[in-house]
This record gives sequence, C-alpha cells and structure tokens, in this order.
Amino acid sequence: MLDLNRYVPALLVWVSNKLSSSASQLYRQKFDLGVTDWRVLAYIELYPWSTGSEVCQLIGLDKAAVSRSLTYLESMELVKSRPSGLRKIQYATTEAGHRMYLTVLDTALAREEALLTDFSAEERELLIRFLHRLLNNLPAVENAGKSQSEEDRNR
Repeated sequence: MLDLNRYVPALLVWVSNKLSSSASQLYRQKFDLGVTDWRVLAYIELYPWSTGSEVCQLIGLDKAAVSRSLTYLESMELVKSRPSGLRKIQYATTEAGHRMYLTVLDTALAREEALLTDFSAEERELLIRFLHRLLNNLPAVENAGKSQSEEDRNR
C-alpha cells in the first residue's frame, strides 16, 4: 500500500509545486516575472552566453517554456542574444537583467530562509547533500522504469 506521507517522489513534488506556485504569484506581482522567467534569468546571469538547450539540460525545463521565457525576457530587455553557429542563439543578461536578478535574488533567498526555518546548519548541509544524491540517482530511476516496462512486455 502506498503511503503518500512517506513516498519521497510525492513529497518532493508537493514541496516543488507549492514553492513554484507561490513564487510565481509573488514574482509576477512584484517583478512582472513568472517563476520560469526567474529560473531562466538566474541561469543566464550565472552562465552568460548560454543557449536555450543548455538551460533546459541543467534545470530540466521544457524547451517550449524556456523559449517563451527567453522571448519574454528579451522583450523586457533583461537578456540579449547573439547567433552562434547554425540555428543556435546564445543569451546573456543586460545591465537591466543583472539589476533584476539581484532584486529577485533578495526575495528568493528570503523565501529559502523561510523554508529552512528551524533547520540547523548541519541539517541544511545534509539536506543539500541528499538532494544532490537524488539528482545523481535520476538516471537510475529512468532505467528502473524502463526495466519494469520490459519485464511487463515479456510476461
């Protein structure tokens, strides 16, 4: 029997969805950015002259969502683009984009601090290490699902 209060994938999704939903509302109100826009802007600020594909690979967002976000950020003059080879476009933040990044960052870090209320410094480090281990285990999770499907077909 599945106990949703102890099923780690469900708990992770719940935390992620609730964080994203409240961030999206707040960021839209305060900064005229959705949470996807913020994630893309932050990535481009940290990794200037990246492509949309690189954004997708690292943060796991859908290509269409990243493309829409980059178009929006460019229309707001928060990012600039340059061609790079065949059909590749690279992006970097503008000065306005850098200022927006710093402004939203204050709010994002305040939200993180609120989320981690009552966690000791050691617990925070452990949580970060555990989350990185989960990220590293994702390829095995994908393979586990494939193996199960193959077993089902062989029955």
